[in-house]
Amino acid sequence: MGNFNATDSFEQMENQELIQKLIDNGFGNLVDAFLLNDGKVYTKKGRLNKSGACRVLKCKPKDLEDAIIACQDLLQREMLDQEQIEEREIERQQNEA
Repeated sequence: MGNFNATDSFEQMENQELIQKLIDNGFGNLVDAFLLNDGKVYTKKGRLNKSGACRVLKCKPKDLEDAIIACQDLLQREMLDQEQIEEREIERQQNEA
């Protein structure tokens, strides 16, 4: 039987949920470009190659930067919302105890 790491599995699920959130909010083209063209949009060191990403997406650098900022804002709100939900659940459990 192979090694099963629950933490890695949980992180993978969480990443999939965040990716789906981006897709659901209109950033599917960005997600596809980044996931399906890694040789063109990332450097050998794993950094974003903005020129390569712009070529793949057929957009201007400013449009790419704006889209990335919008994605970051969306994900930050999502993470804050999730933290608030978890905090409320902890408070509820403590109040029941």
